[in-house]
Amino acid sequence: MPTDREKIEQWSLGYHLLKSYHDFCFKIYFRTTVVGLKKLPKDKSLIFAPNHQNSLIDALAVLAIKRWQPVFLARADIFKSKTLIKILTFLKILPVYRIRDGYQNLSLNDDIFRKTLDVLKNRNGIGILPEGNHMGKRRLRPLKKGIARIAFQAEDACNNELKIHIVPVGLNYSNYINFRSKLLIRLGEPIDISKHLELYNQNPALAYNALIEELEEGMKKEMIQIDDEAYYDEYEMLREIATPVYIKANKLSCKHNSQFEVDKKMIAKVDEIKVSNQQSFQTLMEDIKEYSRLIKESGLTSKSISTSTLKLWSLIVRIPLLLATLPLFIYGYLNNIVSILAPYKLSKKVKDDQFISSIRFVVAMFVFPIMFLIQTLIFWAVSGNGLYALYYLISLPVSAIAVYLWRKYCLCAISDIKFIKLNLSKPELIKKIKDLQLSIIKRVDL
Repeated sequence: MPTDREKIEQWSLGYHLLKSYHDFCFKIYFRTTVVGLKKLPKDKSLIFAPNHQNSLIDALAVLAIKRWQPVFLARADIFKSKTLIKILTFLKILPVYRIRDGYQNLSLNDDIFRKTLDVLKNRNGIGILPEGNHMGKRRLRPLKKGIARIAFQAEDACNNELKIHIVPVGLNYSNYINFRSKLLIRLGEPIDISKHLELYNQNPALAYNALIEELEEGMKKEMIQIDDEAYYDEYEMLREIATPVYIKANKLSCKHNSQFEVDKKMIAKVDEIKVSNQQSFQTLMEDIKEYSRLIKESGLTSKSISTSTLKLWSLIVRIPLLLATLPLFIYGYLNNIVSILAPYKLSKKVKDDQFISSIRFVVAMFVFPIMFLIQTLIFWAVSGNGLYALYYLISLPVSAIAVYLWRKYCLCAISDIKFIKLNLSKPELIKKIKDLQLSIIKRVDL
């Protein structure tokens, strides 16, 4: 395992193999779409600046953009032991020391800066999370000036030969935790820092501010930005209510990027209402609150409220199919029970919800293949038949997929049955919810 920091900018076969496996697993966990790759300039030194909403997964998402070996800068306090230092160095992560890490350690940044120059000269690409820490909300927080300082100092040290461009990256999750959630990665217009170099030579502080301001604007364009803290939950609910209806009515693609563009338009429209007509805005927010309360109390979702009559009738077919395939679910669950439960149980021990998907993904990434191998060897030893063992090995990932799909469609069927029962027992409640939903959508006319 190459763990020499002096060679961190060099191509690594071990890292390449691990990253290839990571990319495969990551796109299984998250249904990932990347937009804007053609914007990346060639033969330039690039620094990637993603928003930070979902802990370690944000960095892993940037890794999955393409086949490359970027180097990330991370806070130094995670480099706690020699073993961790070796692992993190192998993973091409460099520490950045802050005053809180001890004033005496700040001088160590000199060596890190030197390696950063080597990485930029080698055109590897550097990843920096400029917000500094994560928060599970669709909002960009004030950026730290470290990314501007690193970019300018590096360019200045190399006499403007690096041609550094900072790439704003928007990470947009449909859900931060759930397996098979959608992830849209949008790459913005790269920012050529050379246009700020003259100002940097005259007044570094002003140059930092100018670059950070431009970067903030670029990042906000590529992500869902909900500025209103007081009504954040109402904006989120409005995305659930209005966006799917607008996409369906206008026969747009259901791809995540289409949803993103509609979400941006919808948020801009509501922000406009807030400025132009405060009373209408307040009424809209109160109606969304009431809608949220009603569906929560009834145990329904916006999706189930909008379920078509045709889909409800399809329960006649879906329920027998679920019963017929129940043995396949049981086989898959029993044979993958350790692999399924281990990530889930371990993630339950963390207090910060934004670490849940990180733990589940990383643990599952290693537990599943290890358990496949162990179980197959045991089966081979017991059966004494290599061919049957091979068939058993093939059945493990196939049955794991079957478990996921069966559970997904079973939950959908349960949701539809719950809606039918409520519609029969409390039709006036369903009508009230639907009328409220329609009223909300009409007022946010895109």
